[in-house]
Amino acid sequence: MVWGCMSASGVGEMFVCEGRMDATKYINVLENALLPSFTAFYGDTNMNGVKFQQDNAPCHKAARTMAWFRENCIELLDWPAQSPDLNPIEHLWGLLKRKIRRHTFKNKEDLKRRLREEWNALTYEECNKLVRSLPKRISAVIKAKGGTTKY
Repeated sequence: MVWGCMSASGVGEMFVCEGRMDATKYINVLENALLPSFTAFYGDTNMNGVKFQQDNAPCHKAARTMAWFRENCIELLDWPAQSPDLNPIEHLWGLLKRKIRRHTFKNKEDLKRRLREEWNALTYEECNKLVRSLPKRISAVIKAKGGTTKY
């Protein structure tokens, strides 16, 4: 599994996770990828006022995970389950997949290397455009009464 984060400022760290994700592994990702990304995005300040969006996967909602967010003063954005039409990073994953499909890989390590290269090549403009398009996506979902949209 590949984990990554983004903001309107660009991509943060990407983390390749081996095996099944659980709360322990997820907290490791948060410590080693999310916190450094927040520092890169917002400087070396405390996280008061920072909001983080995640889906409702069991490891995201585990009591230990929720405690970790409270301890690190990171507020979670209330986000409905099953809402990929709205989540900007889902569109970024789609862009990354299209870029990755242009390559062939000799082995798993080669794939991981290329994933990191392509992730780090994603631009501020691509991320910013996705974040700025959120109001349009929300309007489209409302218009579709929660149904499928072009996004």
